[in-house]
Amino acid sequence: MGTYNTLRASLVCTRCKGTADMVIDVYAGLRDLKEYRVGDRYDWVPRKSPKNGGRPPNGSVDAEGYTECPACHKDFYVTVQIRRDVIEGVEPDPIKKPHLPN
Repeated sequence: MGTYNTLRASLVCTRCKGTADMVIDVYAGLRDLKEYRVGDRYDWVPRKSPKNGGRPPNGSVDAEGYTECPACHKDFYVTVQIRRDVIEGVEPDPIKKPHLPN
């Protein structure tokens, strides 16, 4: 199991369709167990390439995230939108398949 920064956000679950506050693992930047919210400035690994957690061009990336719904306990992937080093939003990834079966 990896260690990742987390993002707390309210999302509609792609599995049960309920809305809940979710804890999302964010697969980008520093892995220093920081907790973020939409609107926060995101930290990057100094002097590293973006594929190794460094700052992407202009500080903007659609990062992969992963969460589990607290209501139905099913998982799904999300896209975390980081623009100019600020988390601007998060939305379910309609393409990436979850780990847990329906």
